[in-house]
Amino acid sequence: MDKLLKKYVHQNWEDISEHRNEKHYFVQVSDDIEKHFSEVQYQLEIEIPGELKEFYKNIGYGFLWFGLKQKKGIYRILSPQEILDLYFEPDDDASNDDFITYRENAWENLEENALLAFCLFGEEDSMLYMGITDGAIYYLSSARKIADSLCDFLSLLDKEVDYFMK
Repeated sequence: MDKLLKKYVHQNWEDISEHRNEKHYFVQVSDDIEKHFSEVQYQLEIEIPGELKEFYKNIGYGFLWFGLKQKKGIYRILSPQEILDLYFEPDDDASNDDFITYRENAWENLEENALLAFCLFGEEDSMLYMGITDGAIYYLSSARKIADSLCDFLSLLDKEVDYFMK
């Protein structure tokens, strides 16, 4: 799957408007990715699943099905730092809290179901999760398993956008 997605990896967000018609758009994670992993694991008291770590190292973070307008979700894979922003409120009151509507369900799924939110799907609290122990991908909660692994999810999604919404 990495080979398929590598062509969509960019150095930064600066040229995003030039690639509006691309299928996907990813940005590489900074060189100190292990530091970011450690921070997420420390703050959330979890171990990031190995497959997600490899995805960050090899591809990065960004948008799946970026150029497609007729899709139900936004498919925004969060960076490790954004995962922390999702789970914790901003330190200063002047900062915008982009994740306020997602936070409660993210914590509930982490604490009760061992699911780590890693991808924004839609409005309000609609997210995709990865099982911390099984590595499976879930939509909304542990009741909606949509793939056995991140690789399976990416492969299924690459074949058919919104496949799990039927």
